[in-house]
Amino acid sequence: MKRKLIATVLSVSMLASLSGCALFDKDDEGVLKAAEDYATAVTKAKAGDIIEALKDGEDYEDTLNDLMSGMGAGPEEYSDIVSAIAGTISYEIDEESVASSKKNAEGSVDITWTIVDYDSIFEDISDEGGDADAFIDALGDEDADTIEISQTLNLVLEDETWLIDDEDIEGLSEIYDFYAAAIGYTFVLPLADYISYDTWYYSDDSVYSNVSRIELDLIITDEGETVPFDFTYEYYFNGDLIFTSDECYDMGHWIEAYYGPDYDSAAQVNADGNLIAGEYRCVMYDLAGNVLADNTCTVEEVTYGDADTSMIDHIEWYWTDHDNVYVDDDGIELDIIPTTEGQEAVWTFWYEVYLDDALVYTSDECTDQGYWIEAYYNSYYDGALTNDDGNLVAGDYTIIMYDMAGNVLANETCIVEES
Repeated sequence: MKRKLIATVLSVSMLASLSGCALFDKDDEGVLKAAEDYATAVTKAKAGDIIEALKDGEDYEDTLNDLMSGMGAGPEEYSDIVSAIAGTISYEIDEESVASSKKNAEGSVDITWTIVDYDSIFEDISDEGGDADAFIDALGDEDADTIEISQTLNLVLEDETWLIDDEDIEGLSEIYDFYAAAIGYTFVLPLADYISYDTWYYSDDSVYSNVSRIELDLIITDEGETVPFDFTYEYYFNGDLIFTSDECYDMGHWIEAYYGPDYDSAAQVNADGNLIAGEYRCVMYDLAGNVLADNTCTVEEVTYGDADTSMIDHIEWYWTDHDNVYVDDDGIELDIIPTTEGQEAVWTFWYEVYLDDALVYTSDECTDQGYWIEAYYNSYYDGALTNDDGNLVAGDYTIIMYDMAGNVLANETCIVEES
């Protein structure tokens, strides 16, 4: 009985000893304190304090500073934006999850970070045409949506100090992702507010026939004609993306998005140099990615007959001051106005210009089609006689238009006067 008692006493003593070793090996309070200090530094965006809290922190100092500075990029209000986002960071440490071992020099604890949902808020503000100030105000709204990031902080014990072991600061970068996201935030004027409608320029109800260029235009309100439009656009052919523009700038009543071989060297054209037939869709965007227009036109390849004199409705001098008289003008223009049938035909012709019965100009072969069949002459033509103001000298000007067989299509005289 005595031996059993001694054995019992020894067993109790050994358990107490083992329990004491385990008790002294833990340092949960130290781990929690280190996690608290680190989390506080993160919420305050204090790079120096974060570096001190990290294992090998000095190795990450440049990386962290670059991350938090945006590398000098981003919108003009970058600093204010990231400060506003950083100000929303909060955290909760799960004390029940803490584990530690001084003997193994390691510990861990779970933490949940909460931060404003900056991306979704930016999208909302951008869609509304809001600026950076509106975005910053929305970030600070007490009812703003938030996101949660759950992590496990791993710690190591070095020289009696618990440090956060975050290799390549991957965990920190997840929290601080907004520094990189804010670089891409672009705030633009609410351009959609200044658009009356969009239209395919010089088309027949969004149908083009035998053209080398198509053009979707935004028609701008009176208030918007002095607003600068910075935009990009895409063209699709039969549903496939074929062209993405560079950043464009335009201002005025028409904001224009062109497509054709002059704008895209890869544009598909037929033997005549015209766009191949099919459906062409144009989507125009502001610089924040908001759609300004999305419209589709049809391009047709049509074979037209040749024009002849029977297709002439009448002849007129374009844009004269009165009674076929031009006053202080640098150019003149004689137009054939075709019949309805003639507007569909192809006019191939050449013309001569006479000043007071003296031949002063002979054109090359010309091709035209539509409502106006045009013969021009102005001060920029070789040999044109001009006055000190750069306008055509006064006199009687006659333009004779011929078809390629030499038949006269038009023979009309106008008067140019100098005031």
